[in-house]
Amino acid sequence: MQKNSGLIKNSYVVIILSVCALFIPIVLTEYSVLKFTGGSFSYPLDDTYIHMSIAKNICQNSTWGINAQQFAAASSSILYSLLLSALIKIFSANLLIPFILNAVAAIVLIIVIQKRLQKENVDFTAQFIILFAVIFFTPLPALVISGMEHTLQCLFSFLFLFSFNDWWNASKNNPLQKLPLSMYINGVLVCAIRYEGMFLVAIVCCILLFNKKIVAAFVLGFISLLPLIVFGLYSVSKGSYFFPNSVLLKATPVETSSSGVVNFISNILIDKLTLFKNGITSLATQRLLLILPLTYLMFRKFLANRNSYAQIILVLTLCTLLQLSFASTGWFYRYEAYLVLCSVIIISLVVYKYAKPFVSSGQKKIYPPTIFVFFILIFPLVLRSAAAYTKATQACINIYEQQNQMGNFIKEYYNRDTIAVNDIGAVSYFKQGGVVDLWGLADIDVAKSKRNNYSTPAFLYNLANKKNVSLAVVYDSWFDSSLLNKWQKVATWQIKNNVICGDSIVSFYAVKNNIAQGLKSNLLQYQKSLPADVKVKYY
Repeated sequence: MQKNSGLIKNSYVVIILSVCALFIPIVLTEYSVLKFTGGSFSYPLDDTYIHMSIAKNICQNSTWGINAQQFAAASSSILYSLLLSALIKIFSANLLIPFILNAVAAIVLIIVIQKRLQKENVDFTAQFIILFAVIFFTPLPALVISGMEHTLQCLFSFLFLFSFNDWWNASKNNPLQKLPLSMYINGVLVCAIRYEGMFLVAIVCCILLFNKKIVAAFVLGFISLLPLIVFGLYSVSKGSYFFPNSVLLKATPVETSSSGVVNFISNILIDKLTLFKNGITSLATQRLLLILPLTYLMFRKFLANRNSYAQIILVLTLCTLLQLSFASTGWFYRYEAYLVLCSVIIISLVVYKYAKPFVSSGQKKIYPPTIFVFFILIFPLVLRSAAAYTKATQACINIYEQQNQMGNFIKEYYNRDTIAVNDIGAVSYFKQGGVVDLWGLADIDVAKSKRNNYSTPAFLYNLANKKNVSLAVVYDSWFDSSLLNKWQKVATWQIKNNVICGDSIVSFYAVKNNIAQGLKSNLLQYQKSLPADVKVKYY
């Protein structure tokens, strides 16, 4: 009895210390941001406001999109928008909802991982070290601050992988062991929270097929993909694509010609798997393709008795390959976070259990160089996390100074007008009138024009006129000057030390010439409310 109470007490200590390690950087970051903004809360991404805009529109207009009565598949997460809409329905719209939801999800994730480590007979000191590594490398505080769905993606990915681990262990003694209900539930959740969940599910289904679990593989695959299938069919019925615009527009198109296929493969092999065009995030993710197999090769003699660990390493290696090849990395260190988290856990478990036997197995000579190689390989992951912690405050300030100010300005002076923008989140969340997305995430006409190669300046100009756009607030660097020259440029706002926005300068254009003078007058009046660091220029 005393032993059990001691274990429970130690578990609480590990969880409390880990939660403190999670929230200390969050508190420090938010304190710096709120001090700068005078108490105004801000996220480090405009995408968070997109989710909130969709969720608010679901509640108010029963429409999936950023505009009333206009369907738009503008996000890569079905479940997260639904969760936010449910919370808005209960508590009303509040910008803190995504932050609180992520904070709760992060605490749950820490508890779930700790329970797994305890189940794996990891001692309490090692539990805290592993949890600290998970918090630092993921990096979990940055995910919470971002207010996006990636904290939940980490949770569901971990649950899916380790429920597969449990089943694999049980099936060794009982070949007729059926997949547990948890596998199906977690499969649905991991796909519904992010489309990249398909990678995990597909790989696990292939492993099941390889082991002649044919029925289980097809049933798991179908049930897991069911939310995406239902939403895809609903999207098509609304005149949109099967996949969300945000997924399609970020994907590299494949031309059907032989040269097109060669170029596509070359792009994957060179740009995505070799070079690191997305900076430290792509390099860090590429390193997982070396770290995971190397971990297996080092400990393969010991993993023969724990083949489920080897299976998880295999799944994560293949999933990393698919993520790099067909999805994205970066953009505030979130797209690859689920892979980093799961990799840290499985590598930590393998090292914890087998490092001592490895050292004492007569291979002491290769131990020092092995540590050195691991350090070299893991260093980009350290830099990635360090960059996330150092840029979090400035990213929040950037969004506050640019996106939030755009949203507030338009809400105050053009709340019912139709506005054209290329960053839709804060503007669509704050205002009530129509928003035309010139980049295509929330506008199927623009998305189709990009997919079918007729997104010309003339097309965008005619679309703005067709939709009765009054003014446009855009990044000049994103559009052809032949489009922008047809509108009357009134002013620009420029922010300092930009680390997250698409451009440091945003321009205001009068699409209807008769509003130019009024637009300038409104901008002059609003300038008094702008943060002091924002540089304003009039034309």
